[in-house]
Amino acid sequence: MKIALACQSILLEKSLEIFLKNYISAYKQCDFVISDKEIEIDKPLFFISNGNGNLNIPFSKSTLLLNLEKFYENLYNNKKTKKIDTKELEEKIEVLTNDFRKNLIKTIKEYYE
Repeated sequence: MKIALACQSILLEKSLEIFLKNYISAYKQCDFVISDKEIEIDKPLFFISNGNGNLNIPFSKSTLLLNLEKFYENLYNNKKTKKIDTKELEEKIEVLTNDFRKNLIKTIKEYYE
């Protein structure tokens, strides 16, 4: 689990750095971003807030780690689901190419007969 921080609160960011020192990474290498403000980014966002977030303030280190693990597991499970969808897509493409090949051969035979 690799995490980047983008917090508006300096105190919260420093606390997270202490709690998550083994998980902190650069934005480009991270799996998701933790923030105390809703920002639009191309990575999944773990939102910490006073109300509607993945984690509510105040929190303990153990609560933080448990919620982060759940969040990460959900991300990982979603990635697995997408791989299954890829297999379905490959099967559909295979059927289409086989149909195209049959129609092409049929057309060529009709032309030369």
